[in-house]
Amino acid sequence: MSLNVTKHDIGAEIVSILTKGMYPDPRDALREYVQNGVDAGAKNIDIKIRVNSVVVEDDGHGMDEKTLRNAVRLGISDKNPQIDVGFRGIGIYSAFHLCDQLHIYSKSTKKEEVSGLLIFNFKLMRDVIDQQREERAKGKITGEQLVDLQSLLQKHTELKALRPEEFNKFGTRVEMIGLESNFFKSLSKFEDIAEYLRQVVPLHFNPDKFKWAKIIEDKIFELSKKHDIEFNLINLTLQVNTQIEKLYRPYTDEIFKESDNGEPLEPLFKEVKSGGEFFGVAWGSLNSARKKISDKKLRGFLITKQGFAIGDRSHIVKYFSRNTYFDRYIGEIIVLNQNLLPNAARTDFETSPLRSLFYEALSEVASYYNDEANKHQEFTLADEQLDDAINGLKESQANISYYTENTEKLLDILIEVRRTYDLINGRLDRKAIRSERVKDGEKVVKFAKELEKDIQRIIDQHRKKKAKRTESLEKESIKKIKKLPKVEHKEPEKQPENLLELLESLDIELSEQLKVVMEIIDEKYIQAIASNKADYLSLLMDLKRNIEERISGE
Repeated sequence: MSLNVTKHDIGAEIVSILTKGMYPDPRDALREYVQNGVDAGAKNIDIKIRVNSVVVEDDGHGMDEKTLRNAVRLGISDKNPQIDVGFRGIGIYSAFHLCDQLHIYSKSTKKEEVSGLLIFNFKLMRDVIDQQREERAKGKITGEQLVDLQSLLQKHTELKALRPEEFNKFGTRVEMIGLESNFFKSLSKFEDIAEYLRQVVPLHFNPDKFKWAKIIEDKIFELSKKHDIEFNLINLTLQVNTQIEKLYRPYTDEIFKESDNGEPLEPLFKEVKSGGEFFGVAWGSLNSARKKISDKKLRGFLITKQGFAIGDRSHIVKYFSRNTYFDRYIGEIIVLNQNLLPNAARTDFETSPLRSLFYEALSEVASYYNDEANKHQEFTLADEQLDDAINGLKESQANISYYTENTEKLLDILIEVRRTYDLINGRLDRKAIRSERVKDGEKVVKFAKELEKDIQRIIDQHRKKKAKRTESLEKESIKKIKKLPKVEHKEPEKQPENLLELLESLDIELSEQLKVVMEIIDEKYIQAIASNKADYLSLLMDLKRNIEERISGE
């Protein structure tokens, strides 16, 4: 026998429970109303926050009387979950705990449609719920006497038809009136609100501040069109009291410059697909400086669905085998697949076989970006080592004429030349030099081999007491130096002056306890074996090279 369920079986408090659980951050309400505008096809959205109110206005297709009436429904929506971001019929109540009243003005683009106004008296609803909760706690009423959800909404919700002069433009305006004072404090800080919106809603990239803005947008739209999927971005203007600004996605060239004066490398794109299923596209721009992005909130990749953030960047760091590489990127995993649906809280996707397949695809994407970062690290390190090798060989060639009588010094030079040969030749053997500089590497190893023979010959002659210093030696050195590739002048990289600075330069993060341990090791062991400061700095540089080679070989 089926159960006879009535309106009295659904208590009014359900709306409070749902909205508190799903929208704990007051800023989430802004996201929900922006989301409704995007679902309505809006291209432009304005948010205005004043002392006692918030207004979210869009130029979408608006709502007719029937649609405005149906907006009252809780947990029921006419939206298509494959197309629309908000489709659960709850987002309209996201401001339930934030304001006294919610007014929704709307006019549909359909012909001869009049404007409408939907009014929610949220404060009166909360007062009823709070009073009954208190009375129940005191034993004055039972659960059977609690007001039901239908009665609560019916009594405190109103729908009006408006005259043209009251609202005469297509689209929708949402007004949160009578803001709770505590909530206004969290909504009144312009930069906090702006930063939140930049991260979570589908804004354009700023072409004036991010050099790859147009390339990334064009690629996303290209793939959307290829797979016949609609993808939209919006123009959003935020005003908090008197401060007003058009918002863009948070990515700028300056983010990289703050990270040891780096630059954003040209973005790498990767289609996200697995098992014949297309999920979307990833883009990632790597820091040229081989350093972490200084702004921790923007490090790594963010998953988005139709431009809205799903979770945060830490959500997918586990798919990258090395956090160091993840932290050197800024990027996004843009989900275009219409059947992969976000959960209600926008923290992840709904559990399904498709979700499992998506995260399998994500592992492949992460592997691709890891490999590319490793190549960049290898190649840029090789560039530095090549430049150092060229300069070092020039210096060695120029110096041997001054040490023809000093066998000990010549042996030091010989050891350094052999080390340079082994280093660069090893990179050539394992193809760890970018193709454009392979010839430079080959010249270096050839020159090093010849120089080694020259030094060895001088040493042998000296040992046999046949060494003679000749005037032509310096001229020969100059001729040989000219055979080496030219190196562009670069500002010398600041060298670490102690072990802690060395580890920081390699992006190795240490706890306070480990820092103390490193300082002891530095003082008791590294400094102890150094004969002077120059010797100590040389030991540090050898240690740095060894660590870099070991890390790059992982």
